[in-house]
Formats: sequence, C-alpha cells, structure tokens
Amino acid sequence: MTLTTHILRRGLEAAHGIHGAMSDADQGDDGHSGGEAPSRVSPWAALLFFLTAVILMAALFCIAYTYGHVIPTLCMIEAPETETYLPVDVIDPTEPPPYSPAAPPKPTDGAADDLEGNAHADHEVLLIRNKPYTSSIRQTLLHLRARAGYWSRLRGLSMFIVWNLVSGLLVAIFGAATGSRIGVAFIAVVVETLLSNLHMAWVHIVISESRPKRWYQRIPALRTWTKIAPAVALWATTNQIVSILPILVCGSFGSLKHMNDPAYEPGKKDLYAVGAQGFMGVFLMLALFVLLQIPATVTLVRVAASMLPEEDETIVPFDRTFGGRTTPAIIGGQGKIGLVEAWRSFPWASRIRLLKLMIKVALIMMACWLLFTTVMVAEAHIIFGEQLGEVMKAMHGMTGPH
Repeated sequence: MTLTTHILRRGLEAAHGIHGAMSDADQGDDGHSGGEAPSRVSPWAALLFFLTAVILMAALFCIAYTYGHVIPTLCMIEAPETETYLPVDVIDPTEPPPYSPAAPPKPTDGAADDLEGNAHADHEVLLIRNKPYTSSIRQTLLHLRARAGYWSRLRGLSMFIVWNLVSGLLVAIFGAATGSRIGVAFIAVVVETLLSNLHMAWVHIVISESRPKRWYQRIPALRTWTKIAPAVALWATTNQIVSILPILVCGSFGSLKHMNDPAYEPGKKDLYAVGAQGFMGVFLMLALFVLLQIPATVTLVRVAASMLPEEDETIVPFDRTFGGRTTPAIIGGQGKIGLVEAWRSFPWASRIRLLKLMIKVALIMMACWLLFTTVMVAEAHIIFGEQLGEVMKAMHGMTGPH
C-alpha cells in the first residue's frame, strides 16, 4: 500500500529467509552421513547480518515516514507565500533579512498629506516575503524541531502504525477469500473507507501543535465518519489504481503475457520486449501517481484539515477558511470543505512546490536504497565468504509472491 509498509513486509521476509538459511545449514550437518558434509553457516554471522538488515530497514522506514508522509502532508495544508510591509526600524540589522526591498504602497489621498515633507519615506518601509517552510526540506525540519523537538519528524507514528496494521490485517483476512488481485483491491478500498477516522486522526496529529493527549484520544467521534469517508474512499481507490493498473496493462500483451505459460520459450528479442514493457509500466505508474494519487491525497488531507478541532493550532501557517470557501463550524458553518473545493483551493504555487518536494523525496529514497543495497551486499561477502552461495540458495524464493 505504501513504501513504508512494503519495507516492513520485506523485513519480515528477510528474517524468515535468514532463519531458513540457518535451519538448512544445521540439517545439512546432521542429515548427511556419507560424503562431504556441507559447511555450516555460523549462527553469529547470520545474526549479525540480520541485525544489520533490521537496523538499516528501521532507518529507511524513519526516512520514508518523515520525508514521504510528514513533510508532504504539511506542504498540502501550508498557506502560500505571503507579503507584508514592515518599518525598517523593526528589522534586526545584524541578521540577514528574509525580505526583498521594495517601494512602499502608493498612499491614498488621505495619506498623501502625512508623507509630505518626509524625503526619506521610500526608505523606511520594506516588503517582507514570507516563504512557506515546506519550500525547503531542511527549513521544514528546523521548524519542526524548534516548535516540537527533534522527534517531531516522527509525529503521528503511533497512529500511523496502528492504522496500517489494522488495515493490513483486515485486508489480508478478507482479501484472501477473494482469490484475485481485483478482489483484494476492492477489499482494500472498503477497509480504508471504514477506517476513515483513523486516517483523519493521523492527519490532525501531523499538522497540529503537540498536545498532551494520547494518540487514541485524538480519534474523532464516529459521527464525523460520513464527512471524511468520501475523501478517504477517493484516496483509497486511486491508490489501488496506481498499484495494479500498470501491472494489468503491461501483463495483458507481449512477452509478459506468456510468462506463466510452461511451454513458452523466450528468446533474445523477448528480453528486450520485457524491458520495454517494464519501462512502460514505470512510466504509467508515475503518470497515474501525478495525475490521480497526488490530487486525491491533497483532497483528503485538506478535507481532514478543515475538520481540525478549533482548540488545535496548526504547526505551519494554515488558512482555515480556504480563501473564504468554507465557514468554520464555530460560527455556524459546515465545518468542512467539499472534495472539489479542497483541490481548487490548493493554489498552483503550492502544487508546484509539492511536486518539487515529491521529486526530492524520490531521489532521497533512491539514494538510501542504493546505500542499503551496497552495505548489505558488502557485508554479506565479508561475513559469509564462500558460504554466500548456500545462504542464497536457502533464501531462494523469498522475493517471490507471498
């Protein structure tokens, strides 16, 4: 469903694979009475390799959570760049000012007389342009740390884990009975929609200032389910479309269509065809992610943010009225914004900022995966040496479908 859940799943598979490698090696020593007994994989070497994998995957999980979930969510609700005129004497001359000098606004007829005789009026007012915190990943992290401490980069993690574990367990139980990928996708949409309040609680925890309440105390009342469910259903549907549509399309023709045929004998040209179809699948997935997944996610986050309790303050600047498109419930409004207005109220400047952020996050995750793979391969060669082949045989098939 998400990158983080995928990492968690692979971590469990890695643990199972290492255990299998050790078990197979032990059986090899005890079960071969004749001939040369195969060399035994040291349990300590396997344990060291396993612990390294767990530590690196935990680090990847934290990076993916902070950069792939927390920061983009803040970007989706933060108000765009604002401009303010401030007198020069309120600016600290020792600090590099985050502003651009500009001429003051043209005075009205009533104010013109007040400016007469002041030859230096044009130099006493400066235009302050306040850029959004989420325009820079580093600036966002510094802001979170200043407002809520170092671990604020993992804000909402408890709620996130509970929500994903519950949804994953329900999908695994009911989806297995369908026997098809489409059936599992349908079950996933239904389950995510039923757990809409958990998703909204996670959004509220991420975007708001820290509070002494526990994560389970932030879950909204059941009566709010009807308000957030449509946005979650839209998000869950696009999530499944992005996940399975490229696979279904690319697997419906060409060489990939015949891969499950035992009598199929692919040649050199088929290898090129598979590579082209794989490239097409990645391109289709990226296109669907940008065109469907991002708008649906923005809509969900902004609808959930519109129902943030009045006593909660957001940790980044946020316009609760969405440019006058909604009225807070405290003064007689609906207390939420509609699906269409949630997306329309997201200005183009913020959309571009979010897209740039997602590109940066993708590059960061690719670099982390490259580092993870390099470290694991190097450590495997150092620890296992000539026994690496036996370990790989024992772990064979762990990357297949489960």
